[in-house]
Amino acid sequence: MNSARDTIAAIATPIGEGSIGVIRLSGDQALPIIEKLFQTARPIDWKNIPSHSAHVGLFGPSEAPLDQVVMTLFRTPHSYTGEDVVEVSGHGNPVLLHRLLQACLTQGARLAEPGEFTQRAFLNGKMDLTQAEAVADLIRAKTDQSRRAAWGQLEGRLAQEVRRIRDHLLPLLAHVEVAMDHSDEGHEFLAREALVDQCAHVQRALEQLLLSARVGKVLREGFHIALVGRPNVGKSSLMNALLQEDRAIVTPIAGTTRDTLEENVNWDGFLVVLTDTAGLHDKASEPVEKLGIERTQKAIETSDLVVVVLDGSQALTAEDEHILHRVKTKAHLLVWNKADLSTNFKTQEDPSTALSISAKTGQGLNALIQAVKSEAFGDSGSTQEARWMLNARHESILQKAREALARAVEAAASGAYEEVIALELKTALNALGEIIGETTTEDLLGQIFANFCVGK
Repeated sequence: MNSARDTIAAIATPIGEGSIGVIRLSGDQALPIIEKLFQTARPIDWKNIPSHSAHVGLFGPSEAPLDQVVMTLFRTPHSYTGEDVVEVSGHGNPVLLHRLLQACLTQGARLAEPGEFTQRAFLNGKMDLTQAEAVADLIRAKTDQSRRAAWGQLEGRLAQEVRRIRDHLLPLLAHVEVAMDHSDEGHEFLAREALVDQCAHVQRALEQLLLSARVGKVLREGFHIALVGRPNVGKSSLMNALLQEDRAIVTPIAGTTRDTLEENVNWDGFLVVLTDTAGLHDKASEPVEKLGIERTQKAIETSDLVVVVLDGSQALTAEDEHILHRVKTKAHLLVWNKADLSTNFKTQEDPSTALSISAKTGQGLNALIQAVKSEAFGDSGSTQEARWMLNARHESILQKAREALARAVEAAASGAYEEVIALELKTALNALGEIIGETTTEDLLGQIFANFCVGK
């Protein structure tokens, strides 16, 4: 069984050829292991090597060195993990890097598990759990906006807000518990009305946090849009226009698109995942066409937003009406394409939701992009900055805290015993502690860090 006391090692750079590759070690045996493998022209006083110093030498068995490397030492506690950390920077050949790593393992290091370096940083108090999660978000950031949001989280922005909310709750719990301990003395340490008001203040802070969960999901995963419509309304042309390149095949022949085509586009730091779909209609007879329609239906179900493309040069058809009914329960936008040909017809839906565009000339595309952004972020604002980049774990825990606080307010307002109020306040406080990692379980940490890459 792996131990937190083991000295761990891993390749810390991406797989593939590169100018430099890095082997990282962490643990109390990191320096003794490197001492056996690192050779310099002049002797090194290993006990007194200063932290944050770099040294050039040969690496590997003395009789057959593997590479010329730069060895950098970070002494405890002034390192990423809080332990002694050594980084060996060699030439970025995958075969060579695995040989360097194997040499470290032969000398007693253990291969690190995914995210184990960052997990040790958390366990050693170098960062809280939200900051540890932000490391993975920063690595996976696909746009500058998502990078900025992840960096803000890494700096502790979410943790600061959670602690601020907890600092409001703790005095309330203290007042309730004092009232419990001295109930026989007839003192009223905090009026019930004041307790309800202050709990309501905390509830509003939790609601503000939860509002940002939507922004966090969009910045982390992108906003998924399915372009749907009957054959030959211009879905593929619209896809190409939004991407500003020819990715989807466009012909005058109806039914050219038989499968879904997915592409990413970055709109000012806002990642959008566009899916061009096969035309929806009821007359499909070929197996390939039927399969394409099935995939279109799946794209509708899994999308965040459906953009229904209608032919603005024609009146609505029965197929159009069928599609509009199909997406009625989904978030959707209506666009009348081919505005360059004639005046668009109107649908029975709210006219404010229908946009007039031309995929051919670009007319109305900016308005469509702005409408998509509004759908993506709702009341949370623009992509300029996500104040707190919440993930699904944060959202679930905040909802738990909100529910506990609501029960505390209900108990206080109804004149329930102080013990009932205190229990709910403690539940809310413990939930908030889960977010920043003050209360964790081994299973929770395993789930979080299993999604990291090895070497980080």
